[in-house]
Amino acid sequence: MTTDLPIKIKGFSKTYGASPAVEDLTLMVEKGEVFGFLGPNGAGKSTTIKSLLNFLAPSDGKISIFGLDSVKNSVEIKKHIGYLAGDISLYDSMSGIQLIRYLTRLGRNTNWAYVETLAKNLQISLEAKIGTLSKGNKQKIGLIQAFMHQPALLILDEPTSGLDPLMKQIFYEMVLEMKDMGNTIFVSSHDLNEVQTICDKAAFIKSGKLIGIENIKENFDFSIRRYTVTFDQPVNTKEFTNISSVSDITQSENKLTLTVSGNVSEVLSKLSDLHPVDLSEEDTSLEDIFMKYYEV
Repeated sequence: MTTDLPIKIKGFSKTYGASPAVEDLTLMVEKGEVFGFLGPNGAGKSTTIKSLLNFLAPSDGKISIFGLDSVKNSVEIKKHIGYLAGDISLYDSMSGIQLIRYLTRLGRNTNWAYVETLAKNLQISLEAKIGTLSKGNKQKIGLIQAFMHQPALLILDEPTSGLDPLMKQIFYEMVLEMKDMGNTIFVSSHDLNEVQTICDKAAFIKSGKLIGIENIKENFDFSIRRYTVTFDQPVNTKEFTNISSVSDITQSENKLTLTVSGNVSEVLSKLSDLHPVDLSEEDTSLEDIFMKYYEV
């Protein structure tokens, strides 16, 4: 494949009538990167993904995949993409193996040994009719058809829906194996633990607008701290409510827990004045970051 960026979105907007679904979205995904795309329902995630695949055409702006225009070069682009839809719908009358053979005849360069390995690891029979399978097993078939040709770019929408914890771990290993091959994964998920486990970066979208991109692997310091402070006796929480950087204050007898966003100097100064007997700091999680962006 070309050395061009796997995904480059510049000034992308999509409107339906007078209603914008996505507004002026610009982001880039690097080769070999696992990139998370997060947001609540209705944020514009699915619209963006469908536009990447040219199921929808941009109202404005441009999307390129490996340097190719998402609209003009859609057929060529799809040769190098594996896709799993969030609302996946498969041919119920086919078996898993029949589906994979059908997709191969449509132009997939299927790695059959890899298909067998995926089916074994995911503990799924490819002989059963898809219509007889549970939601979780249908999801496994969906994953196999997305991964089966080891594409240069995987676009996955809610990939672990219906999977149990063991199978989720198998999926994580599949993703990291693809990353080790130098392939790129663009994943939309509501599972913050999943994103934190596999993603290098995560973009946050709200009401159709990009509101932040965080580097998860290299710099997991997002200026959010949660402190638990113990005093000799209970303190008045009003000591902290007027500090703008403080939120989520809870108190249990002489123990105080609070969240601090941004500069912590004012909070630490106030704590010092109150002479705490113990102070501990919790690790920042991706859920904390998610709440920072989406808090009302």
